Amino acid sequence: MEDTVRWSLKVSRETDEALRAHLGRAGGRKGDLSRFVQEAVRQRLRREPRASGKAPAARPGSREDLARVLQDIRQSTRKLSKARFEKLVAEAVAYARARR
Repeated sequence: MEDTVRWSLKVSRETDEALRAHLGRAGGRKGDLSRFVQEAVRQRLRREPRASGKAPAARPGSREDLARVLQDIRQSTRKLSKARFEKLVAEAVAYARARR
């Protein structure tokens, strides 16, 4: 288990309700809000160049990036039933296709 720190964040009520609804639809459990924020921060940091002007270690879309994403997905879905997992995948694919 990695060391953790506690953050105190302020977000709009609209953002809070939207995120909690999203997590609820995805079968959210204790700790999912923290994991969501942590992954969002990691993704943002990977996309943006460092302050020193150097490029990030792994470029977005690299094998290392994909391996991290797959590991996160496996970790967060390992307790889901097969039917629930397949439903979530179908929803994600439909969402991605609609946003093209």
